[in-house]
Amino acid sequence: MITIRQRLLLLLLPALVILMLLGGLADYWIAVATTRNAYDQALASVAVAAAASLHSDDGRLQISAAQRAAVAGRADADGSTLYSIIGPDGELIAGSAQLPAAAPSSGARNGSVSFRDADFQGMKLRVASLRTRTDSGPVTVTVAETLQRRASTQRVMLLGKLLVDFAELDVTLLLIWIGVYFGLRPLSRLRERVDEQSTATLQRFNEADAPGELRPLILALNHLLELRHDAALSQRRFVADAAHQMRTPVTGLLAQLELLLQAPGAVAVKGELTTINRSVQQLAHTANQLLALARAEPVSALGESFKPVALRPLVEQLVERNVDRAVNAGLDLGADAQAAQVTGDAWLLEDLLGNLIDNALKYTPRGGHVTVRCGVEQDQPFLEVEDDGPGIAESERQRVRERFYRLPGSPGTGCGLGLAIVDEISRAHHASFTIGLPSQGGGSRMRIRFPAST
Repeated sequence: MITIRQRLLLLLLPALVILMLLGGLADYWIAVATTRNAYDQALASVAVAAAASLHSDDGRLQISAAQRAAVAGRADADGSTLYSIIGPDGELIAGSAQLPAAAPSSGARNGSVSFRDADFQGMKLRVASLRTRTDSGPVTVTVAETLQRRASTQRVMLLGKLLVDFAELDVTLLLIWIGVYFGLRPLSRLRERVDEQSTATLQRFNEADAPGELRPLILALNHLLELRHDAALSQRRFVADAAHQMRTPVTGLLAQLELLLQAPGAVAVKGELTTINRSVQQLAHTANQLLALARAEPVSALGESFKPVALRPLVEQLVERNVDRAVNAGLDLGADAQAAQVTGDAWLLEDLLGNLIDNALKYTPRGGHVTVRCGVEQDQPFLEVEDDGPGIAESERQRVRERFYRLPGSPGTGCGLGLAIVDEISRAHHASFTIGLPSQGGGSRMRIRFPAST
């Protein structure tokens, strides 16, 4: 996934590449122009020095051997520079006779230097010619040099400029990255705050501390949170109303069926009424399970309803509520409750523990044992239900958390929602739900480990 920083750099990269190419062309032109001007000035200086070294002897222009050597040395010691001095009658005073001269430009004054590019004996030359008047007549001094030194100097200058440009590009990219990084820090902090949000603790974002560019986004997020909060409250009210509206008629129907079963005139249809009674009880159980599952949904389990809940009274209350059922099933139901407290929804926690106990009583065979525990272990409160029933194979422990899934061959007429409800309520309380084995013997040990108390 491409981040905003990477996207910005990718958008800037083509522009930087184009600027780099234009900068390279400008560097090349500057290197060529600079070296041309510098070397042309050097050639002009040599031509002027050669002209100044001429003297007249009996009406003839001459240059002494010492002066000739000095002019040649000033021209170039390694032989890559040539020169010629042509007298008034076209006679060669010194240098190479065939060396081409540069034609004077129109309007050129006496003593000015003209330049041209020329080919001489297979060499590319830059030629500078100085035309000046002497007592003996006009003289043309021509100095030429090959282009290798210029090209070498141009390459060095161009390479140096390109290295500087690359260094400037690197620094520019670094400064851009630093600017983008620190410029997007407020957005990164906002993302972190969004990640910290949970459906149980939806909180508005403070737009007062945000940069102006982010305030519209934060206002939109706050509006979205308000809509989600209102929807969650509406769902919670609907669940509560639906629970009341469904339980009341179903409870009344069960009571009427119980009375009808005891009536003398119902003997003839007692079997049918018993079947209807079991079906209505299953309907009531399924409706309660579905409503408990809806209450456990994270969008409904809002953190504003979470309060300190003592686990020990909860365990004792639910164990006492299920004692008669355990005795009728031939089971030994006991409690090992230690003082512990969590922050949560008491209604949801009652549903959670009730489903764990119901699951254990339903599947533990007659003569078995079911133990409900609570306490604190390693600073983390926990709830636990242990039984010596058939247990759950390790390969099935994840699937039994799925809605409407029942283990193959399971007895009874359950709807497969009990452990799904436990899993949903655990996640709503940021707790972990594990299915394991008892410390001794077979069976199952269902444990809910809550976050450490702060």
